[in-house]
Amino acid sequence: MSANNRRIRRVIVDLLFEYGPLTKDEMATLLAKKKTIRAVPSPHSLSSLLSKNTQIIVVGTRKVETIVGTKNNYSLYDIDRELILCKDDLTYTRSNAVMTPSEKKKAIKCKMCGRLRVQPSKIGMCLECHRKTD
Repeated sequence: MSANNRRIRRVIVDLLFEYGPLTKDEMATLLAKKKTIRAVPSPHSLSSLLSKNTQIIVVGTRKVETIVGTKNNYSLYDIDRELILCKDDLTYTRSNAVMTPSEKKKAIKCKMCGRLRVQPSKIGMCLECHRKTD
């Protein structure tokens, strides 16, 4: 995966945390306004970036009227709000493919699920496993 896609994935998660559930068209509009993104991904690429990110889930659909006047149902994407409660949790739930180089150095393998994650404390398990056991 290119560094540009990693950066875009991190920006997408930050935008979803800030704005709430969005369709991929709304996401493309917000990405175009971001100064750190040089080129906005195509709708197919954006759909792939949204669906392959483990922090993002589909939470429903929204009926949107197209230019021609027909109405289509578009998926609404959002972060997993049950797992991610604050801005710091975004770092703790990132997959290895999306981490920055400094986060990769801090990442430790979870004793319960075996995933490589930055862990909030020295308890030996990732945030997801920690929240499931509570």
